[in-house]
Amino acid sequence: MNRKSLLAVFVLATWAISPLPAADPLPIALVNIDRLLKDYKPLNDKLDPLKAEAKEVENAIQVRQAELETVGNQLRQVLPGSPDQQRLQIQLVKMQGDFQRFVAESRNKLQNKEATTYLAFFRQLDAEISKYSKANGLKLVLRQSTTSLDDGQSLQDVFKALNRQIFYEDGIDITDPILKALQSTTAEAPKGR
Repeated sequence: MNRKSLLAVFVLATWAISPLPAADPLPIALVNIDRLLKDYKPLNDKLDPLKAEAKEVENAIQVRQAELETVGNQLRQVLPGSPDQQRLQIQLVKMQGDFQRFVAESRNKLQNKEATTYLAFFRQLDAEISKYSKANGLKLVLRQSTTSLDDGQSLQDVFKALNRQIFYEDGIDITDPILKALQSTTAEAPKGR
């Protein structure tokens, strides 16, 4: 090898092992939706009455179920072919239809109220994330769930942890500033809302 070739190899080797300039961080962030749903008080204040209403509906369902069982027991105790049997059969069929309608309508109303509440929250969340992202030069914000593989978790939480999309993050979680923005937006809103 001549000197020029040796010098060229030395320069290339030195360049190859020299530290590269630090790359700019990627314009990506994470938002922990589970934490927002748990910690955003205005949302929980709207969901609490729905939870109470759901308990009332479930109690009403149990009462109607007991009434159905009572009529069913009465039907089993009467003589086959008697007028009481026919009357109780008609009553039981009508009660079963009413019960099924009541359950479907009650649960549907609750689901619609809950969906409306969540939809309003997620619209507000989208607006805050968009505002924050534009102000901070973010191009992508991903949803992160609170998951870990700790001992003593429910099976549902373990499956959630196993199916998580993000395994590791360091310094790109923007949940706190988004939560603060949501809370400040709520504080600025008129109280009659």
